[in-house]
Amino acid sequence: MITIGNKLKILREGARLSLRDLGEKTELSASFLSQLELGQVSPSIASLENIANVLNVNITYFFDDQTRPDSIVMRKGERRKIISQRSKAVIQPLAHELSKKKIEPFMLTLDIGGESGEHPYSSHHGEEFGIIIRGKVKFILEDKEYLLEDGDSVYFNSKKPHKWKNVGKKKAIIILVIPAQ
Repeated sequence: MITIGNKLKILREGARLSLRDLGEKTELSASFLSQLELGQVSPSIASLENIANVLNVNITYFFDDQTRPDSIVMRKGERRKIISQRSKAVIQPLAHELSKKKIEPFMLTLDIGGESGEHPYSSHHGEEFGIIIRGKVKFILEDKEYLLEDGDSVYFNSKKPHKWKNVGKKKAIIILVIPAQ
């Protein structure tokens, strides 16, 4: 089974980057990246997105085993999961890895107290959309905080530092759509 760590190592070595080089570009420690490649730690959502952007791949690269150029339907049982113990989160793609894809839809499930990362991040160009399916979420965009609940949505410039945090008393589910690389 190919893991996030395996895929990361293949990408990193293909780009001829040392762990230290990748660490400098992502602002993550070489030690953390090594542990990630070995499957000893799980990344935060922000870290995974940052790594994907630096290595010029869609975040969904870490989910799918293969490209399916003709697959327009993804069944619930086909969704891969990345569990981030660090973020108390689960990320699931909502579309197969397709060539020339323009957007990346995925579902983010945050446990109570879960968050997208320790600090707000701004790691990709374009615009982002999110809708709260269930729960109570604090959304931080630059220096403003917004309390979002079931059915509330946001649309914003992805380059602005942003962060998601579950502040409710049950799991929160967010559907996010970000630009593809």
